[in-house]
Amino acid sequence: MSRRVRALWLPAVTVTLAAEVALYLVMRSGYRPWTIPLDWYVFHAQHHPLQFFVPWLVVLPFVAGAGAAWSRRQGGTPREAALAAIFPAIAALGLAIIATPLDILVDVVIQRSHSVEHSLCGTAWLLVSFVLAPGLALALGLLVAVRWHHAPAAGPRADRMEADRA
Repeated sequence: MSRRVRALWLPAVTVTLAAEVALYLVMRSGYRPWTIPLDWYVFHAQHHPLQFFVPWLVVLPFVAGAGAAWSRRQGGTPREAALAAIFPAIAALGLAIIATPLDILVDVVIQRSHSVEHSLCGTAWLLVSFVLAPGLALALGLLVAVRWHHAPAAGPRADRMEADRA
């Protein structure tokens, strides 16, 4: 297995799977998302609330930190560790980029009861609730992992390691 697979792709896929399993468990437990009703009457008279699964957002920094640390232990560069940590948000963004034109195409070709504006509001909901908010939580975990990685070690063992380096 190449270094890039060990340092980037394996941690990235594992972080994404762990994030999705955590979301599944939160949803399966019956937890209702924190809903912010937005009165977006710009396009039509439907409400488009933002929904946040708070327990999931609390778990994500730990998942990202573990993924970044794993990547660095496997010889990954800081950039590879960052990509591995925030990969779930990148994957959700990719889903939004692919799904939005398909949804608009279905709206136009099949002429569902929804309008194109409805699809764009759904995309905005997806971007805020499943890309932006989780991306910020993952970035928080990444920052903690980076700070922890660069923190000076303390104690007698660290003094011995410093003496061995000199």
